[in-house]
Amino acid sequence: MNQNTNDIFNGEFSRQYDAGNARFSAISDNLHFLIALLLKDLPADAHILCIGVGTGTEIVHLAGLYPGWRFTGVDPSADMLQVCASKLRRAGIGDRCALAAGYLQDLPGTADYDAALCLLVTHFILDGERGGLYRQTAARLKPAGRMVVAEIAGDMAAADFDQHLASWAAMQALAGQTPRTADELRTQLQQRLLLLPPAHTERLIAEAGFSAPQRFFQSLLIHAWAARKPA
Repeated sequence: MNQNTNDIFNGEFSRQYDAGNARFSAISDNLHFLIALLLKDLPADAHILCIGVGTGTEIVHLAGLYPGWRFTGVDPSADMLQVCASKLRRAGIGDRCALAAGYLQDLPGTADYDAALCLLVTHFILDGERGGLYRQTAARLKPAGRMVVAEIAGDMAAADFDQHLASWAAMQALAGQTPRTADELRTQLQQRLLLLPPAHTERLIAEAGFSAPQRFFQSLLIHAWAARKPA
């Protein structure tokens, strides 16, 4: 993980995380709708792994649609997991979910899962470590298992990247955040996130042994891919 992010996913930030993200519900609702659509043919008793589960929004959404599915969530932040556990209990799905504090490598390496989700996590992970995350994910998926990855991505060296930043700034301003210039946003991204060009992410996923990833979603700098482990 990018060590500069370890200080934010704790305490009050964790408790306010869902409220802050509600401002972008038009984006997240569409992403979760598409994920549920892509995974609809999984077994009725599918076991889903959620990497960097945070407050468990993806679990709540999928559990409501697929009442036989079970979920395992892993996250290094104890505060985020505490919020997640409370959220799952309120949704009445706590008995279908297991939460583990730590990282993916702390889970058993057996192929137990029908699908794995890693949503808005990988942009905190160094380029040299992301391929390992995808390989570890593949090792925990059953044959023909699915992986869904969503991240903030972009080529910061590209000539048109400032245009993308301007759109990103406009979106944040509409959501009520403090207006920032393109230069301020670039500095913020460089300090907190580790953006890769989308094509680079696709190469890393394929090199980890997955099928060629399908980019099924983009909302400004947020991209999402689906890939399948060989049968």
